[in-house]
Parts: sequence; structure tokens; C-alpha cells
Amino acid sequence: MDKTYIRWKYNNFNTLRIIMKNINLFLVLTILTSSLASCQTVVNLHNTYPTNTPNTYYKDIGDKLNPYEGTWVLDDGVSYIKIVLVKKVKFPVWQYFEDCIIGGFQYKKNGVEIINTLIDINSNQSDPIHYPISGNWIGDPSRTPFSQYTSDNSYLKLSIRENDCFSDIYVRRLTLNGQIAIQIFKRKPMDLHQVCNPVIPQDFHYLIKQ
Repeated sequence: MDKTYIRWKYNNFNTLRIIMKNINLFLVLTILTSSLASCQTVVNLHNTYPTNTPNTYYKDIGDKLNPYEGTWVLDDGVSYIKIVLVKKVKFPVWQYFEDCIIGGFQYKKNGVEIINTLIDINSNQSDPIHYPISGNWIGDPSRTPFSQYTSDNSYLKLSIRENDCFSDIYVRRLTLNGQIAIQIFKRKPMDLHQVCNPVIPQDFHYLIKQ
């Protein structure tokens, strides 16, 4: 038999063996990945506060975060506040995943822009808290400043970062003069010992959906 043919046959057999080996490895990895995904624990975000439990997904069951998504604006001729809120699904945080709201904001006073963090919404962060606005805690308005203003059955609590100063904002949905809106209550900085200058005034504000 021709030696050239034998060498060609051997090389092709060796190549085929390598290909089959790679295919088998790919199948094993695919099965392993599918197995890990199927073993993931899904927890109702609104019943359990997210903790760093490996392979756990804190899911927004009932899509309670969805109504808060959108672009919301206050413009009274003096103060201009624009807030953009986006829902992130299955956001990877350490060893677990969670659904959450992230966002950014713009604030003007008498037409002069004081701060604008809207571009940060498009950045890739390792933790929701690194965005200018973040959170996913749904609460009962009877235990917040909204209790005297609303009979709604829920509100969203978020944190907002202004010049490295962290404050709380409470957000509720409502209809204002026939328009979809949110009312926010901005609380003073969470830690009174923070050395920082929050920008948006601490107060109630109504923002209309755009």
C-alpha cells in the first residue's frame, strides 16, 4: 500500500479523533451547565431579602417592579428633576441573582444643570448599588410618609447617590390630573455622619411619566 496514502489516512483518523473528543467535551459541559441551571433556587424577592446565597435567584414574582419603569419629569419653572428607572432582570450579584430597579437622574435649578447621572444607566456595574439609583424593596405605604396622602397598597424604596452622598427615596404610583405619575419622598442622608452635599431637596415631589 502506498505510504503516502497510509500517512494521509492516519492523519485524517487522528484529526477525526480530536474532533470527536472536543464534541464529547462540549456535550459534557452543556449537560453540566444545564444541570446547574436547573438546580438554581428561585425565591420570591418580595418575601425574602436577598442574601449572598450561592445559586439563588431572587425573582420579582408578580412583576411588582414593572410599574415604576420609565422616564419621569418634574418641571415647575424653577426646579427640573428627571429620573429614568430601568428594571434589571436576574442581575448577577456575588454568588446570587436578583431583579432590581436601577436608574439615573438630572437636576436643574433655574435652568442651570446642577447634576446629571443619566449616562451612568448604560454602564456595566458589578452591583446595583453602584448605579446612581437602585433598589427593589416593595413596602406598605401605611408605614411611610405616604400614609397621610394615599390609599395605594405599595411603594418602592430606592437609594440615590448624589456626590457620594446616599439618601433614601420612596416612590409611589398615582394618576395626577389624568396623567400617569409618581410621587417621591426624598429623605435626608441615611447616615448623618456622611460628609457630603445632597443635591435634590428633601421633600415630596411629583413627576409625570414621559
